[in-house]
Amino acid sequence: MDLAVRVLGPTVIEAGGTSVRVDRPFERALAVRLALAHGSGVPDDTLIRDLWSEDAAAKPVERLRALVYRLRQTLGDHASAIRRTSSGYALAAEPVDLVAVDALVGADQLDEALQHWRGEALADLRTFPFGALEGVRLDALRLSLRTQSIESKLATGQSDPAELEQLVAENPLHERVVGLSAIALYRSGRQAEALQRLAGLRKALVDELGIDPAPETIALELRILRQDPDLADQQTVRRTGVGRSAFVGRDSELETLLGLLTSPTLITLTGGPGMGKTRLAREITAAVQSRNGRPIVWLDLATLGVGEAVLPALAAAADVEAGTGDPLPRILDKLGGALLVVDNAEHLVDEVAELLLRIRSKAVGLAVLVTSQRPLRISEEEVHQVGPLSREAAGVLFCSRSGLQPSDQIDLICEALDRLPLAVELAAGLTRTLTVDQLATRIQHRLRLLVSGNRDTGIRHSSLRAALDWSHSLLEPSGQLVLRRLAVFVGGCTLEAAEQVVSGDGIHPADVVPILVDLTDRCLISVELDGDEVRYRLLETVRDFALECLQAAGEETAVRRRHAEWCTELAARTEKYGGSNHRELLSELSQEEANLRAALDWSLGPDGDSGRVLAIAAPTWWYWWSRGLKEPAQDWLRRAIEIGKPERTREWGVALRSLATLTRYSGGYAEARVLGEQALELFRELGDHIAEVSALVGLSITSITLQDFENALAQGRQAIDKAEPLDNQRMLGTAVNVTGVALRNLGRFREAEEMFTRVRDLWSDDPRGLAAAHNNLATVAWQFKELERCRELCLESLRLYRELDLSEGIIDVLELLSSLEVEEGRPAVALRLLTVSATQRLRIGSPLVIPDELAARTRAEELAHRILGPDAPAVITTAQDEPIAPVVDSLLA
Repeated sequence: MDLAVRVLGPTVIEAGGTSVRVDRPFERALAVRLALAHGSGVPDDTLIRDLWSEDAAAKPVERLRALVYRLRQTLGDHASAIRRTSSGYALAAEPVDLVAVDALVGADQLDEALQHWRGEALADLRTFPFGALEGVRLDALRLSLRTQSIESKLATGQSDPAELEQLVAENPLHERVVGLSAIALYRSGRQAEALQRLAGLRKALVDELGIDPAPETIALELRILRQDPDLADQQTVRRTGVGRSAFVGRDSELETLLGLLTSPTLITLTGGPGMGKTRLAREITAAVQSRNGRPIVWLDLATLGVGEAVLPALAAAADVEAGTGDPLPRILDKLGGALLVVDNAEHLVDEVAELLLRIRSKAVGLAVLVTSQRPLRISEEEVHQVGPLSREAAGVLFCSRSGLQPSDQIDLICEALDRLPLAVELAAGLTRTLTVDQLATRIQHRLRLLVSGNRDTGIRHSSLRAALDWSHSLLEPSGQLVLRRLAVFVGGCTLEAAEQVVSGDGIHPADVVPILVDLTDRCLISVELDGDEVRYRLLETVRDFALECLQAAGEETAVRRRHAEWCTELAARTEKYGGSNHRELLSELSQEEANLRAALDWSLGPDGDSGRVLAIAAPTWWYWWSRGLKEPAQDWLRRAIEIGKPERTREWGVALRSLATLTRYSGGYAEARVLGEQALELFRELGDHIAEVSALVGLSITSITLQDFENALAQGRQAIDKAEPLDNQRMLGTAVNVTGVALRNLGRFREAEEMFTRVRDLWSDDPRGLAAAHNNLATVAWQFKELERCRELCLESLRLYRELDLSEGIIDVLELLSSLEVEEGRPAVALRLLTVSATQRLRIGSPLVIPDELAARTRAEELAHRILGPDAPAVITTAQDEPIAPVVDSLLA
């Protein structure tokens, strides 16, 4: 590396041992942020967010480029250390003091590691977003190392009372630190002061944080009060309030496994990184020993490399002395009637399987428990997958480790961490430095935040990143490639989607399935069944890690482009909504909504393509509208139209027409007319007659909302004339239907009825069209006071809309039924229907825009209020939170 950066104090930048002055804070912050990437490229959007936050000023990319230029000028002869990579800007530098600390901690040289701190880490950069976050993390790391150092010294009788008291003074609410000081006081014969110290902690936690002490702290206080003899033993410090923590959330699994292990068997606990396989295995062995004293042989394979022989390690674990000849017979003698636990076997599954096949049949009464990220795949193996904790258990674990009370914020933090036990424990540990609110706002940086776990759990469990790094290192290059490419999917994907997006550049489509199977075996991806469809999903923690790998590999732009292409094909396939397959289209788009939104957002970014936005958002406008998401859909289309160069293409016309529709349903009637006319002009220019009919229908609806009924009628009839020669019954039905609505609003009810009757025939095979025709005929029947016929038509329309799960249609029918209910003397029922429909309209953002329907609704509401008088508010209160589905079901019962 050309440059060395020191971050454990005020920033220092050096070249060849000589200080390099970087006086301007933004330049210094950029240098440090790049150095923290250890020479890897950092994407522009990450740098912008980390330097200026999400509220960056206008033209953030230009600001970043200008800042890089200034930093290069400041670095002078070392300007070449900054380079542009496919992943973003990179700096040939690393934080040398942090690297040294990592090495020293790994060598268990804590005091030497702590000497690298020169004060508060990043003291001059805490005002920058990344500086605040990294500073908090490094503060937590320093405190953890200081605490562990004192704990080690206390265990050997070498602790410095002054050092411990200083740490308590600096961290008066840190239960682990205060607990250690209480133990030190007790051992020096000052029991009263020890109890007073813990009582003061209890009061401070309640007064300042509103929480009770953790169970471990309470237990320690009782042990000091009872003068537990173990507390006088220096070697038992780790069994006090700072020692082994309670086991949470696996009670049923624990009992099931204990039952199975009472007889000779082979069980493999599989699960992804951080799932708690080793912890569950430890609880099993503790329970076995306490219940029947059965011999335990614990073989930890974490220290062995890939391909190393397992037999010598087993001999050492079983206390078989090295000697001449085959050690297996002596090992078998030790294993008779024992429980053999083989921990961390995922990198040696072949070797472990071979060894177990040799010993299982020869060691009498032997039960074997294996922990591995993938199964051994031998016939007698029983695989037990260890998954995330339940929502309740994750909250309990967090609270037990932090001493806090349950809250919605804690539940949200646990969900963001996929309820992984390792991640939850690490997050809970941060509550001694951060409040829950502060932690919740930073949890999206989970890989950078969740570090500094207990050293005695092993390096792989010391941080979330370490656990993921280990799992990733065991993959073949093709597996690493597929894993990182899958990260562009949000909310999972189908096999077909994975094959299309992941394939290429080293991966053949035929190779995708076996690699997915292997990743599933290793518990890095999960498989979900939805009916006959299989979806592959990454946990968010794994996805974060995989995205970092994708960026580091310089593949993000290419893979995201393929992802956007797949989304474009999906949008084109689902454009023709409302037919017999409407429910299937709705279900598919709902399943892939997160992917569509991710593709749209990326396509609007610096590496994207605004034309792709039009190709995704315009055909699916109906989905966003029906889901109450018309505002973001409008925003996508407007931004893409503003960014892109106007083109005289069908795609541009479809985008204008879709934006016109969304704008109309947002109340922008005049703008909707302008957009609709632009689309109509373009379709006529292109000679696209079907699109021209669609544009005329949209303009007719807009004219109706503007109460320009004569113009609406003329546009509807033009649409009919254009549609009749096209041999497209669906489009002709749309034109006839809007003409009928215009006639109805003109009071020409018999002509309107004729139009709607024709529509019913044209749309006889189209459930959505048929539902609309029935509802429009019901509206005409209402005008003629044919109440029984009106109800029959309404209920038939409602039944079809329910089958299609079309909310806006259901709401229309409920509002018409409310007029019937008032007319027939049931005002409370009418007001209930009106209240439920109004709530749903607000939820999905679908205002009532047809004038005669709006007038009928207003009349029904006024009549209901007038008849009910003072009882009306109670009806509204009861109905406003009522779900719509049970209301519909009761009407159709």
